[in-house]
Amino acid sequence: MKTLNHLFPVIIIFCIGLSSCTKPSPQLPSNKTANGNTAIQSMLEMNKVLALKEDSTIQAMVDEQAIPYIKSKSGIWYSVIHATNSDSLINDSIVTFSYKMYDLNGAEMLSEKKTVRFGKKEIPTGLEDGLRLMRKGETIRLIVPWYLAYGMKGEDNIPPYTSLMYLIVSEITSPQAH
Repeated sequence: MKTLNHLFPVIIIFCIGLSSCTKPSPQLPSNKTANGNTAIQSMLEMNKVLALKEDSTIQAMVDEQAIPYIKSKSGIWYSVIHATNSDSLINDSIVTFSYKMYDLNGAEMLSEKKTVRFGKKEIPTGLEDGLRLMRKGETIRLIVPWYLAYGMKGEDNIPPYTSLMYLIVSEITSPQAH
C-alpha cells in the first residue's frame, strides 16, 4: 500500500506530462476566413479592372499617334526612332542611357542620364523592359502603363497610377566586372 501511495503522484505527473506534449491545432484569426482575405482579393480584382482600363486608354492614344507603336509581350508600347545594328543590351552589363520622362498629357516630369546594372531591377520594370528592346546607340519612344512604372504608390513627383512616356537614348554598355 505504501508503494502505491508513492507511485500514485508519479503516475499523475507522468500522465499530465504526456498530455501537455501535444500541440494544439492553429486557429484562424477572427478577421480572416479559410478561403483567404477577402479585402486582398477585392483589391486585386480592382487593380485588374484599373489595369485593363489603362490598357484601353493607352491603346486609344497610340491609335491617334502618327508614330507607329508596337506592344511588347510585357505590356509596354515602343517605337524605334533611330535604329542601329549594334549589339543588344544584355543582362549583367552596365548601361548608361539618357531619357526624358513625360506623363500621358506630354508634360515633362524628368530628364536625366542614368547608369544602371542591367537586369538588377534598379529602375522600374517597364523602363527596364524597354531597355531590353534596345541596341547600343538607339533612340526609342516608350509608353509604360502605371502598373509597370511606379504603380499604386507613385514616387517623389510621380503620382500614383501614372502611366509614363519616355524618350530614351542608349549610350554606353560595358560588361559588368565580376
